[in-house]
Amino acid sequence: MIPTIRMRGLLNINKPSGITSYDVIRRIKPIIKPKRIGHTGTLDPIGTGVLLILINEATKISHFLLNQPKEYEAEIQFGVQTDTDDITGKPIATAPVPQVNFDEAAKAITDKFSGELEQTPPRFSALKSNGIPLYKLARQGVEVSPRPRRVKIYELELLNWQPPYARIRCLVSSGTYIRSLARDIGLALNSRATLTRLTRTKVGDFSLESAIDIDNLTTTDTDIKNLLIPVEQALTHLPRITITTEQALMLLQGKIITLPVSAPPIIPEIENRSSSLPSESRNNALALCPNRNFLALVKISDNRVKTVKIIYAD
Repeated sequence: MIPTIRMRGLLNINKPSGITSYDVIRRIKPIIKPKRIGHTGTLDPIGTGVLLILINEATKISHFLLNQPKEYEAEIQFGVQTDTDDITGKPIATAPVPQVNFDEAAKAITDKFSGELEQTPPRFSALKSNGIPLYKLARQGVEVSPRPRRVKIYELELLNWQPPYARIRCLVSSGTYIRSLARDIGLALNSRATLTRLTRTKVGDFSLESAIDIDNLTTTDTDIKNLLIPVEQALTHLPRITITTEQALMLLQGKIITLPVSAPPIIPEIENRSSSLPSESRNNALALCPNRNFLALVKISDNRVKTVKIIYAD
């Protein structure tokens, strides 16, 4: 018997430019009418690319996906800085375009922007001050000074250099603002700069190549259930164990189960990414039943399994 496909999981949407991340949810919501819906990581209206939409129980894993590394391709214009740090803002400063060649620009960028660093978020951002988003305060003319915070640049490369424009690819930690990166790259080259284009090409293991065009999603009779990515597939970086229905019931009741020594967790093979995984990802595992009617986040210690969070139990 084929199990029923329930309306839960993720949609990897290719967000178009010109709309907000929540606009994507507004377009999807009337089609599937979920009890719960969310997304993992806001893309500014100027941005395009991977936006993960979480449907129903999938919203319970949002913090794991929010903390996943993200890859972007961005275009930067040198010679001008704006109040929003992207091309939609008002110019606030100008400077000569850097008179350097590709190799010199690449070295200046990669030498300065690698590993952990402090980054000051844009004044126009969704970060809050006393409960009020900074962009609202900035629009009211209130002077805001976002606090610098630690971010990590795993990879950064210069793809193209045709002054006054540069195109870069970067793999960064959660919380990194590419608008701020563009601004700071301008300063690093003794100029000013602003972001003109942005495409998010990856969130964790989800890529732009497999993303769904939202116009196709909302204007065809495609069965959305068949497009949903199972919740466990979004957590492929976590070790996993397969359990019986009886063991699932025990975990549901808050009891501890013991794994046979001959059945250790399956550890995913992730090349060159262990250092970029959130700490909670390295300490937890998934417990699931073969028929996909139970999924839980668990902690394993000495073959003893304890429930951390029930994601779903049918």
